This record gives sequence, C-alpha cells and structure tokens, in this order.
Amino acid sequence: MSFDGIDRRRFLLLAAAPLLVAQKAAAPHARESMLQMNGYAVNAETPLALLTEYVTPNELFFVRSHWIPRTPDPKKWRLTIDGEVDRSGEITLSELKKLPHAEATCVLQCAGNGRGLYSPPLPGVQWRYGAVGNARWTGVRVRDVLEHAGVKPSAKHLHVFGSDDPPGKVPPFHRSIELEKVLADGILAFAMNGEPLPAAHGAPLRLIVPGWAGDHWMKWIVRLSPQAEAQKGFYMETAYRYPLTPGAPGVAFKPEEMKPVTELFVKSNITTAPAKTRAKHASEIRGFAFSGAPDIAKVEISDDDGATWQEASLDPRHDPYAWRLWSHRWTPSRAGTVRLCARATDSRGGVQPREATWNQSGYLQNSWHFIDVEVTA
Repeated sequence: MSFDGIDRRRFLLLAAAPLLVAQKAAAPHARESMLQMNGYAVNAETPLALLTEYVTPNELFFVRSHWIPRTPDPKKWRLTIDGEVDRSGEITLSELKKLPHAEATCVLQCAGNGRGLYSPPLPGVQWRYGAVGNARWTGVRVRDVLEHAGVKPSAKHLHVFGSDDPPGKVPPFHRSIELEKVLADGILAFAMNGEPLPAAHGAPLRLIVPGWAGDHWMKWIVRLSPQAEAQKGFYMETAYRYPLTPGAPGVAFKPEEMKPVTELFVKSNITTAPAKTRAKHASEIRGFAFSGAPDIAKVEISDDDGATWQEASLDPRHDPYAWRLWSHRWTPSRAGTVRLCARATDSRGGVQPREATWNQSGYLQNSWHFIDVEVTA
C-alpha cells in the first residue's frame, strides 16, 4: 500500500519525529502522539493535550481518509470545470494561483468526531475528541474560479470530485454542496498554515467550507461541476445525514427521514487540567470552543455537575468559524474526586447540551466534556 509514494509504516515513522518535538511544547503531563484509528487508510486523531494552540500545527492536525488516496502529480494535475457553465475547461495549478488569493482561519472537524462516545456503540471510525483542528487555509475563492466559467442560473449545487479511488465495488466518495454556501465563503486551498498543502490533507487542492462539517471539505480535488440537482449516490443519499426529528438511542431512520449534515454544532473541550491538586489551591483549566454560528460568546466551567457555572476567559483571537481558546482559574473548595465540565454558548445563543443527540451514524457529538480531578486536603 502506498501513501503519496511512501508506504504507510514509513509515513507513520516520519510523522513521529515532529510529534516528539511538539509534545515538549504541550502541557507538561502530555506524553502523547497521534493515534492511528484504523489499519486500512491513515486515519489519525490528535490527543486533546496537544490541541492547545490557536493554529494547529500541520504535523499535529488529524488525518481522515476513506481509503488509500491516489495523490495527483501537481505537474500533471488539472482542475476540470464543467456542468451548468458557459465555458467548460481545465485550469492548471499555476494558473489557479494567479487568481486573487483568499485566506481563512477556521475549524475543520470530521462529522464523526466523538462517535466513539455514543451509547449504544456505532459502526465507523471510533473517533473520540481529536478529529478536529484549527488551521489557516490559503487559496482562491470558489466564486472567483466559477465566475471565469460563467455559472448558469440553473445551477444550485456544486458537485465536487476528488482523485481518491475506492477499492472493488465500494461506492465513490462523490459529494455536492449548496452553491449558495460555497459561493459565499468557499475556498480552494493550496496552502495550510503558510506551507504547501500536505498530501495527507488533500494536495494539490482541497475545498474549505468554513462552519460546515468535514464531509464537505473534499480533498485531492480534480473536478468542479455546478448542477441543477444535488449529487446522487451513497455518500449523499445514505451517509452523512442527520435525523430531521431525532429519536431515542438505538432508533434508526430511513434516508428520506434525514437531511445532509451541514453546520457544526456548538462545542467545547477541556485540553489542560491537573490530574491532582489541593483544596483552596488555584489551577488553570484551558480548552477550546467552536460553532458554525460562527463565533463563541462564552464558555462556562462547573465543578458541581452543572448546578452552578463560572465563566471562563476567552482568548482575543477569533476569526469567523475558528475556535476560541479559553482559560479559567479554578480553586476547588473541598477534597475528593471533583468532576469538572465545560459548556459553550455561541454567537447565535446556541448552548452546548449536557447530552449529545444520539443518531445512527454518530455525527456531531457535542455533549459537555467531563474530566475528573483528584483533590487533596
């Protein structure tokens, strides 16, 4: 099996070196590295203890692949534009880079992040907390690219195709996105955090859809096709759908009783907290929060199971659809095992729920994040 010309074992070995350096800069208790979640394609989760920076370093950014990718050769790569346009054609990477550049710092979260936390258990990659990151993406606006092609008024959806090739009879990962959304703020990115886009993250070109779940962020793009109707197939009509009216845990729904997963739900996580501390002794609690709203209004911390809340301090950095880092000086009042939890409220007033809504695919898990701290007298 190859991964951009490198076998998987060598890829993981090469990835390990920068991770060891990154661990030294993380919280003192963090002795963690990227966690490979399965053995077929590279799917790697980032431990929460390493997600402490506003911009997640490329080498720490989670990796999601449906199968072994067929990474295009940038010198031979062409972006095909067809469908409901006046001028079909192809564009090279060098031609694309001559268009006005656009940049967005925003969260990318796999739709299934947190699937491993649901009960009853669900099939799929058992992500817990770390299939998420915040990066600075540079490229060109989808709007600018499609304007050159002359999109017809009949086009309502953008069909997006990547070069990854499924094995055997597995359906291809073909997706579409509402044209209104992608024309408003979609970016075709060729750089990530000031560096050329890595192969694992979709080089030479990937779609950035700020505020929406990662199933829309197509990697290794080779074709854009505006169309009147949405894309068909398994990954549109069955997968990546959320119940219109969610039911109790274990209840399954038919595809027509669900809608496509789109906007991210409001969510916060704790990244830094002491495993042990003393009563009456202050400790710093830190974490991040995000929403598709597109901003966070506040984050609150509770040490009494949500009976009372204390508001955390928000880091001043906050681009639209990016995460907000937060911190809180917490002083436990008693000895014993204390359970801390965090909840966020977004800029539209949406409040993170105590329990995430169960759904049959395990998407958009956003329950309160609990951690236990041992407090001595």
